Parts: sequence; structure tokens; C-alpha cells
Amino acid sequence: METLNETPFQNGFFIGTGPSGRPTLSIIVKATFVIPDRNDAPVEEAKNQIPLVETDEYYDDEMTGSIRIESDMVPFKPRADIVVVGNAYAPGKQPVKVLDAALRVGRILKNIRVFGDRYWLFPSRLAMIPVVSDLELFIQMPLVYERAFGGIDDKGGKWCKENLIGRGFIAKKSKKCINGKLLPNLEDPRYLINSWDSQPRPVGFGFYGRSWQPRVGYIGTMDEKWESEIAPEMPEDFRFEFYNGAHPDLQVTGYLHGNEQVEMKHLTPNGYCRFRLPGLYPLITIIKTDGQFEAAGPAEIYYNKNETDNRDENINVHLDTLVFIPDECIFYQVWRGLFILKEFDVEEIECIRIKLKRI
Repeated sequence: METLNETPFQNGFFIGTGPSGRPTLSIIVKATFVIPDRNDAPVEEAKNQIPLVETDEYYDDEMTGSIRIESDMVPFKPRADIVVVGNAYAPGKQPVKVLDAALRVGRILKNIRVFGDRYWLFPSRLAMIPVVSDLELFIQMPLVYERAFGGIDDKGGKWCKENLIGRGFIAKKSKKCINGKLLPNLEDPRYLINSWDSQPRPVGFGFYGRSWQPRVGYIGTMDEKWESEIAPEMPEDFRFEFYNGAHPDLQVTGYLHGNEQVEMKHLTPNGYCRFRLPGLYPLITIIKTDGQFEAAGPAEIYYNKNETDNRDENINVHLDTLVFIPDECIFYQVWRGLFILKEFDVEEIECIRIKLKRI
């Protein structure tokens, strides 16, 4: 199998079981663009295109915390992911105690309230109700799930199923468990913490942990039957939503069009950014193997073939991943198209052609 990629973008392939339950070739196109330095300016292609990511990249070397960039190599996403990798910034680089960071992509709007560091304390030895300490000032706050609500309460013997690495989760009301406990820096402004036993849903702009609810629940049932009869294949009740890595609030049903208006507030050092996605769309054509044609270069096969034969098949492509990296002034888009195979190989495919059109 050869590829005619007539675009300046990266491309790759993944063979696996698709949503039909049959062998499927996922054709992936990844494009990197520059975030404009002035509002409403046109988006341009980045000189250095980010390659496809084959394994997850973490913020720390121990691979135990937040995922910075998740792998592009998945067979199918039933929805689109929108992700921001970066920080919240105080306006004018002047220290603040709290601000709202917001992202809008088309009809999707996400607002997160960002607090300076704070913790629970008891104002006196006799006090029975804890209060929140004064907020510390900040200029820049990492948008990672370590700073969202969640975590493990070792003293209370419980944990937050929606975010195992966060802060603020308290399982038991006791001074030993509560006093000095850090509160999250990132909260949903609609559901702010107002007491020690508040347990809000964790919020964030980044990639969501695979071992957290609800995502881990999509893996399905891994019982003795699965282990003895099905493994290493996915369980029968596996759901492809598992491959959607964005926060549940930033997953888009029906995918993205690719020409949506984007607004970012307090996600860049400049404070506010507005532009429109470039409105590009890859056209992918599969040219199937046909024994009656002599072996030739893929371009000759494509251009010289009989226009009435049925060796070529156009693939439906969806924009299923949009990742902003404001600190590097770039963002990338990933499109994915599926082709059902007869077997788990690509012998039936002679060539894949990728072109671009503008929406």
C-alpha cells in the first residue's frame, strides 16, 4: 500500500476493530496551524507540523500525572474532542487571586474559575467548622487535573472516582482529615465548593484520565469469561466512547465542521484571542487492488485508470480532535476516516490518495 499525500500535513494509519465489529483501517490526517497574533486574522499553516503521537505524553517523566498529549493512534472516536494544553494567565501579568478562564469553539462554551492556592483550616482550637484560608496571588496557573477537585483521602480510605490525581477530596469529617487540606484551583463557577463535604464534578481543559469515571466505564466487563474466552480482545460491551479523551464537557456530538469561531479568554498571556478555524477538509480516496492492472507507480494507477471502474472509494472523514497549545501559539486538528477491510491487513488496497478542499 502506498500513499499519495497531496497536502502539507501529516498522515498515518491504524488497523483495528472498528465500530462495525469488523477489521477496519483508520486513515488519520493531522494538521498544525499557528494561532494568529491579532484577533480575526486568518489562520496559517505552521512551518513545523506536529507528527502523529503514537503513545501518550505526560507532563512528568514518571507518567503518573496528567496526560499532556494523548495518542492519535486510535481506531475511532464517536465524538470530537476539544482540548487546551497550557495555563491560565492573569490579565496584564498583574497578580490576582481569582479569574475566569474560558474557551468557546462554535456552540461549545467552557468556563472555569481559577483560584490561587488555598486550604481548609480551623480558626481556633475549639472550632468545629473549617473555613477556607486566604487566597494566594498568582500570575500563571497550570491547567492540569492535579489542580482540579479530586484525589485520594488516605486518612479517610476513599478516593474521587472522577479524578484520582486532584486535590480537595475529603472522605471523613475530622480535623485530622480536613485541617490543612488543599482546595482545588480549578472549579466550575456554577457549582463552587461551599463546605468541607462538597464533592463537585472535576473540571478541566486537558485530556481526561483513562482510569477515571465515566471514561473507564466504557471499557466494559472484564470478568472471568472475558479473561478466558475473549482476551486480549476488548469486552463485548466495550464502547468506543473510551477513545474520546477530552473532558466530558468538551466532547462534541456530531463532530466539528472545521470553520468554527474560536475565543479564548485568559488562556494566553495577551488575555483574549479570537479567530476562526481554517475551514479545510481532507478528501481521502482508497484505490483498491485489481489484478488486471500491471504494477505501476501509484500516481499512474490513479490517473490512468478507467473512470468507469469501481476500484476507488471515497472515505467519509470526521474532524474528531482539536487541541490548542497557546503557550506555543499553535493548535492542531485530527481528521479520521474509516475503511472496512476483509482481513486485518491492507493487501486489498493499492493506494490511498489525500487531497484538500476548503469548506
